[in-house]
Amino acid sequence: MDSFRAPAGDPGTEASRALTGRSDDLKSAVEALQGGSHVAVFLLGDSGIGKSTLIEAVVAELGSEVTPVRIHGSPSLTNVPYGVLGPFIVGLPVQEATSQLAVLRTLWSHLEEEKRSTQKPLLLIVDDAHDLDEATAGILAELAAAGWVKLLVGAAARPGLPEPLLQLWFEGIAERHDLRPLTLLQTTEMLERELGSQVLPNVAEILWDASGGNPLLLNGLLDDARNDGTLLRRNGVWLFTRQLNSHGDRLTDVVRRQLLRRSPEERQALNLVALAEPVSRELIEAVVGEDAVGALIDSELIRVSDSAIPELRLWHAIYGDTLRNLISPARSLQLRQSLLRLMDSEPTSAEGLLRNVSWSMECGAEIEDRQLLRAAVLASRLFEDELARKAAALVKDPELQMAARAVIARTHYNTSDYSAARDILEADLGRGNSVASLFAGTLLWAAVLSALGHTPTDIMDRAGVLLRAGERLAKNHPEDAEGILAATRERWDTMYSMVLALAGEYQEAGPAADGQTDAPRPPANNLEAAFRLSLEAERLLVQGKPMSAFTVMSEALEAAGAEHDELYFLTDFLVVRSAAAAIHGGDWQAAETLLAGFVAASGPSLISFGGGVHAAHGITLLYQGKAGQALNTLSAALEALRLTDPQQLFGLTAAMAFAAAAEVGAKEKAALFLADYESGPAAVSRYMRTLSGMAVIYGKARLGNYPGAIAELKKLGRPDADANTAGLELDALAFCLALGDVDSASRLLELQPELEGRRAAAICAYAGAISTDLAADHLEAAKSCESAELWGFAALAYDAAAHAFRAAGDTLRERMANSQRKRCLDRADDMPGEETAKPDDFLGILTRRERDIVALAVRGLSDRQIAAELQVSVRTVEGHLYRSYAKLNVKGREQLPGIAGR
Repeated sequence: MDSFRAPAGDPGTEASRALTGRSDDLKSAVEALQGGSHVAVFLLGDSGIGKSTLIEAVVAELGSEVTPVRIHGSPSLTNVPYGVLGPFIVGLPVQEATSQLAVLRTLWSHLEEEKRSTQKPLLLIVDDAHDLDEATAGILAELAAAGWVKLLVGAAARPGLPEPLLQLWFEGIAERHDLRPLTLLQTTEMLERELGSQVLPNVAEILWDASGGNPLLLNGLLDDARNDGTLLRRNGVWLFTRQLNSHGDRLTDVVRRQLLRRSPEERQALNLVALAEPVSRELIEAVVGEDAVGALIDSELIRVSDSAIPELRLWHAIYGDTLRNLISPARSLQLRQSLLRLMDSEPTSAEGLLRNVSWSMECGAEIEDRQLLRAAVLASRLFEDELARKAAALVKDPELQMAARAVIARTHYNTSDYSAARDILEADLGRGNSVASLFAGTLLWAAVLSALGHTPTDIMDRAGVLLRAGERLAKNHPEDAEGILAATRERWDTMYSMVLALAGEYQEAGPAADGQTDAPRPPANNLEAAFRLSLEAERLLVQGKPMSAFTVMSEALEAAGAEHDELYFLTDFLVVRSAAAAIHGGDWQAAETLLAGFVAASGPSLISFGGGVHAAHGITLLYQGKAGQALNTLSAALEALRLTDPQQLFGLTAAMAFAAAAEVGAKEKAALFLADYESGPAAVSRYMRTLSGMAVIYGKARLGNYPGAIAELKKLGRPDADANTAGLELDALAFCLALGDVDSASRLLELQPELEGRRAAAICAYAGAISTDLAADHLEAAKSCESAELWGFAALAYDAAAHAFRAAGDTLRERMANSQRKRCLDRADDMPGEETAKPDDFLGILTRRERDIVALAVRGLSDRQIAAELQVSVRTVEGHLYRSYAKLNVKGREQLPGIAGR
């Protein structure tokens, strides 16, 4: 059996989970044991990877074909020759207990008796084979090599199989399967099969990352998360309500059982690493010895860094909380003192500092205020809100307490409790007695007010208190007055750039803090540079230049850098704006790459910001015409955003979900989403608010009885005739075209020279085809839309082509255009993971003569009638039809109507 195992829940459920992704291994192992070329099958992998479950599945699959006999390795008998064979050789005299021949004879006699009772071949099932003694392994290898039995063996990858068994593999008569951790896709499949309903993608991502793909750990985390309410089902969607708990009952039992298998020195080493990680290897070895540390490394319970001074960490990070939870405060303090006696300095890494401060708080030890504040800031960045609040609350220095309260406000911002964050920050605004304390939380305060719906003008009017406080501080410190005033003005300017960027108010010419209106000065810092670039990207987006906007946002991401503790959500904000530009331009791959990179690097913030990532995916799907998929994705994103919405995307997501529901005719869902939109907070960004309004109008029109929709959409797209809002007009007119308003085509063609991106080009191609109403132009437009992956517009263009062919009396081309239209609609309805056949261009694969003959055949004419109609021989007709069948991949004339009408 595996080295550690949690208490079993429902056996069928446990087996089903553990066998996820193992079907090929199962099939191959069964076939090898049934065949004649292999005498053994070896299953190797880490503890908890599912070896025991796979062994049981193989035995169940073989069923009555074999006589199963079980042997279990045991670490306590590793050094006892033939120890695990005790139950089979109980009658052996003591003096012969070490004789290989005597043991083999007695064992074989027992096995023969088993075989006689069933008359089936013997299958020796050996679990935990890595704990077998060499003598036992040698006998088993001999029995298998002689063809007397077959072996089904499970062993840990490290230390691996005993040499005699491994020799069977070297000789080519054993099959080996190295079981790997589950992939993210396999984890997702397992969760969907287990939970039986829609699962928010970040649930799989977080569980997979935390468990490392280990099925046992994954099962423990999943069960604990469901039991303690961390994982909940809301409106049919499974999602995380808070950070993952890694010391629930299931996982605690897994770790407790692991500890029972370890020596006292190894347990002490594990506890020390859990409490102090990352911690110097030399330091731990000084306490417990090199052998204990080496054994834990070999068992893959701890890992060693590649740094100049090797450090130890737990192999699975989720063990940490569980181990720490199992250690009593008194024992924890004792272990801490044993390390402190040997340490010559405090941890230098941020992670080491956080762990050290947390450990000290758990023990009740004194901690210096600046260390507490640094730890609180780090914990809030990692979304460990409880730890951040505890550390910040312990800060006693009045000069640091304002910064500490700002950290507490950040924890409220993390959970979208903006009112609580505002109350804390406003109480301290303008009250600092130093520049550092004066600025503490000011940027977060401005962001909170933006989230609460305040305008940039209102926010900056309130921010005047900061300028006045700076003047007061400068007066009290005349020797530093110039620097204080300059720093205060810089902070005020940065705040102003930020609130304008958040609101997308690119047209406002911001006054400088001193009231002057000279030409814009260079940005004073990275934050201001990033916000100015973001504002410029918003302007370009509204003006129909999404690819230029995306380039500018890339510059903004670079300008912002990686370290911006004070405004830790800056990267999230910039990613949202970058993704908006890529999606607007139809560069789906750029948007996907950007979001995938964010997810990979986001870590703990994925719970907070995961809803935003899924909202972006959903909007992409809706633009592509995949309304069904968009509805599922957006509804899931909306549930996540109900819990936490740091980028204020709830209103936009609800509007898009309403449009998707209306598109597919889901009236009840549409009504719920519309209510969410109308009752929820509006998007902060002006562009996103406008886009939300368009989506709602489109959805209402789709549901019927909304005659003013076209006029309202056009008004939203062009609110000011003197302003350049070509990008907004593109969105508005695209909605109009989708509603069948062909009059919008002419305005789109006027805008075309100003527009960028594949999406705009394809939609304008469709508008151009509408203006000429030529079948050939409609076909070209359809191909352009297909190339841009705008399946809804491609279907509309093929439909228009079919109408044009019908008007011309070209029945074959009409039916083929309808076939292409249906294919595009089918493509739009494809669910993720489904393979879609590559479309054939039916209008191009037949020659002109072949098309003429097929058209007559579709009308029901016989070969002879077609020959008479076209004045050719019957043989010629038959030859053309035969070649047409081959090109169209049909068996005969009876399938031609289906080809033409699909």
